[in-house]
Amino acid sequence: MHHYTFRNHLLKIHSVEAAGSEPNSTKKVRTSLIKEAFNKAGEIEVTKLQEREEQVLRNVLNPKAAMEALVQLVTVRNLPYNCNTWPELHALLMAANYTAEELINTSHGHVQKLCSNSYAIHEDILRKKLQSSPAKLHLSADVWSAPNHKAFLGICVQFMQEGTKNPCQALLALPELPGIDGPGSHSGAEQWKLLQPVIEEYGISRQLGYITGDNHGSNDVLCRLLSHFLDGRGVAWNARHRRIRCHGHIVNLCVQAFLFMDSKEAVLEACRQIEEMDQASFNIDMMQGWKKRKERGWSQLSPLGKLHNTAIHIRANDYRYNLFRRRAGKVLGLDNDTRWNSWFLLLDAALNKEEHIKWYQDKYYDALVDDYLAPQDWQNLRETQNFLQPF
Repeated sequence: MHHYTFRNHLLKIHSVEAAGSEPNSTKKVRTSLIKEAFNKAGEIEVTKLQEREEQVLRNVLNPKAAMEALVQLVTVRNLPYNCNTWPELHALLMAANYTAEELINTSHGHVQKLCSNSYAIHEDILRKKLQSSPAKLHLSADVWSAPNHKAFLGICVQFMQEGTKNPCQALLALPELPGIDGPGSHSGAEQWKLLQPVIEEYGISRQLGYITGDNHGSNDVLCRLLSHFLDGRGVAWNARHRRIRCHGHIVNLCVQAFLFMDSKEAVLEACRQIEEMDQASFNIDMMQGWKKRKERGWSQLSPLGKLHNTAIHIRANDYRYNLFRRRAGKVLGLDNDTRWNSWFLLLDAALNKEEHIKWYQDKYYDALVDDYLAPQDWQNLRETQNFLQPF
């Protein structure tokens, strides 16, 4: 029996406080919060329940379900591992059931251990579902960069669960790309070093169907390495046939070529290289070309560049940001290199707030003289929006 049980029994039944049983800071604050909550609810004081009634409340507690709910709360809502020490959380539980005093362990590392155990259980459940799937398992892999400048490889699976007709999907792993092949390297070989152990851990090498990724040449390398790996296990897997490319990424490249390349010939060359699909360095070369063009000055991308600079000017100062938001009701978003509809969204917002942008540019004309949008510029923006709308 836990030592807290003896102390609680002595304190509640015999009014004897055992030595060393003084509540810690969490319990002190928790008790204060509970009393305050009951007082605000119209209760003069917190009445101790009779021992028999208290036992009934203890019997209805389900510690296992409570721990699973705590894991869900922590993981879904991204709470810190020390949330089990929050007095407010304990006060909430005890307000619902006064006997839940010791339901959540307050020791350090307890929640982290719960999450690790829960992950292992759910991973095993998913493994069994995948291995018993009546159809092929289709993977998708993509590199994601976090705000803290760390790169991760998201590995997902689409599958049919036994006994159901609806397709399911799940995240298999999200390992960090350590840059083994060089700082910031996202090479196909490095991605394969992360994908291979995932396939082996789930035991699904003989069930793989197709793999989806963007058009970067590193994914061609990844598929070839996967094909070689499966061939060594007697599984025929044609890398070219089983490789599915991201149509949205192709559209993004074409649209950005239209927006930023210097001439019709450059656009046609970009489309030709996209069609060939084996140009491993094409995406990198083209994006670097666009970035060099941007470095020469956004206003050279007129009038899109003028709009971009105006949005930056609004956001660069808290006073201007709030001034524009109060007048227009919202602030212009910013374009994004990887989200292919970001320019359309920026144009759509700008044209809806044309009157307010004109007012803003008049107010800050000296600072925005090189980025002032003339009537012809606004017409150009409308035509560009009409072009982008189908995409």
